[in-house]
Amino acid sequence: MKKQPFYLPIPDDKNQEQLFYNNCSAYTFNYTNKFPEEKDSVTVYGKVKVCSTGKIPEYSTLYFYNQDTILVKKITIDKSGKYQVKLRKGIYTSIDVESLGATISVPPTHLGLYGSSMNIDLKLLRVYVLY
Repeated sequence: MKKQPFYLPIPDDKNQEQLFYNNCSAYTFNYTNKFPEEKDSVTVYGKVKVCSTGKIPEYSTLYFYNQDTILVKKITIDKSGKYQVKLRKGIYTSIDVESLGATISVPPTHLGLYGSSMNIDLKLLRVYVLY
């Protein structure tokens, strides 16, 4: 399955602008040796939360897309917001997390370049839509 483009709503009036106020999103990368080294794989692990509230988002799904933008792994985040997955070392065009009303997309990165594992903590951007 090819990755579809994702678009955030653009604040076009004062009400929408207020909904975006104080919102944030972020991710951190830390190469570690927490898990044993394997020849062609890397263990990616971390925690997911909503940046503006600090809460663990329910029903979160993490997607890994390879350099051809093809989905190679889809996992569900556990109740504590943690995840762990073993992937082939290489370039990933994006790592996306989607939840009910929250999202983040990490740009292209090389997983497994340094160390046997990588910690990626993600803080989701809250998405608001006015009808």
